[in-house]
Formats: sequence, structure tokens, C-alpha cells
Amino acid sequence: MPEKNARGYVQDTSSALNQAKSLLENAKDTVEKQGNREDIEESLRMVDQALQQSNTAANNLEKH
Repeated sequence: MPEKNARGYVQDTSSALNQAKSLLENAKDTVEKQGNREDIEESLRMVDQALQQSNTAANNLEKH
């Protein structure tokens, strides 16, 4: 079985970030305290940024 290349690892990262985003959205739907909701929303923003960067990296790796 061939070893995974950089693009494969980046795609795995994107998948993990998508899963994290989904879990955080579920947490946001069930949180009761406003301060906790804000913390979760901030985490969601950070995960979204990381996901965008990961997707950009995957697309760049695909081109080269």
C-alpha cells in the first residue's frame, strides 16, 4: 500500500475540521449559558478559518 502524500494528509485534515465544525454546531445548539455560547461561536470561527486554509492548501497541492 503506497504511503499517503501531502495532499492526502491535508484532505484528512479538512475532514477532521469538518467533523469538529459539526460537533461544535451541535454543542452550540445545546449550550445554555450565553458566555459558553460565545466561546463555542469563537471556536467555530477559528475552525472555519482553519478549514478554509486547509482547503486552499489541498487545492494548491492538486495543481502542482
